[in-house]
Amino acid sequence: MVDLNHGSGCVPGRAGNGPSLSERINRRVDVALLEAREAEPPRHYLGASVLGDLCARRVAYAWRGEVSEAMEGRARRIFETGHVLERLLAEWIERAGFNLATLNPETGEQYTFSDGPIAGHADGIITGGPDLGFEYPVLWEAKGLNDRSWNQVVKSGLRAASPIYYGQANLYMGYLDLSACLFSALNKNTSELYHELIPINLAEAQRLVDLAVDIVRGWLPPRLGIASTRVCGYCQFQSLCWGGPYDH
Repeated sequence: MVDLNHGSGCVPGRAGNGPSLSERINRRVDVALLEAREAEPPRHYLGASVLGDLCARRVAYAWRGEVSEAMEGRARRIFETGHVLERLLAEWIERAGFNLATLNPETGEQYTFSDGPIAGHADGIITGGPDLGFEYPVLWEAKGLNDRSWNQVVKSGLRAASPIYYGQANLYMGYLDLSACLFSALNKNTSELYHELIPINLAEAQRLVDLAVDIVRGWLPPRLGIASTRVCGYCQFQSLCWGGPYDH
């Protein structure tokens, strides 16, 4: 019998020696998120959001439909949290006096483009707003970043700190015929905001288009760095990439 006056060693939320209440609920949440992800139809295009990846080989593996390590539930939670934060950022930008359109008035859906194997969905287009020294319209891209990534972007700028986001923005600008992008980032740890105006880099956009064509034609890019690098360490294709021969 539990001794309520002197304690009994019972831990709140934990039943006996089994998993705690939090662990049991989290397990169910993660299973539900992963089931929803697996139910989504497979993509038959190269997304603009991945083409700027530091490792083009990873992009090629995904395009080929190679079997990857299963995505952990935590990774899926991070992914979905990002979408929620982007919607919050859009609301703040509108409150600040910017005319932000997140949906194309002609279709009622996100601004999209499709060109052969390449496709993308932009966060929005700012058609007008405060006089801040640049002309409208501009592409608007938003990201919720952890403290480390946010500080890197603030310190070095988007191009140096995040080639994948920089490439994504340039592809959108190129295909949506826009000359600049306002990139907004929310620090998930501190709620600090950072904004950067990015002029279009047509050479970068064309490089990524050419890369997509090469990948679709069957080219497998070389490995990036060594298996112990941070990029490789978190890659879902690590076993596939480093378990076989070095394909040039």
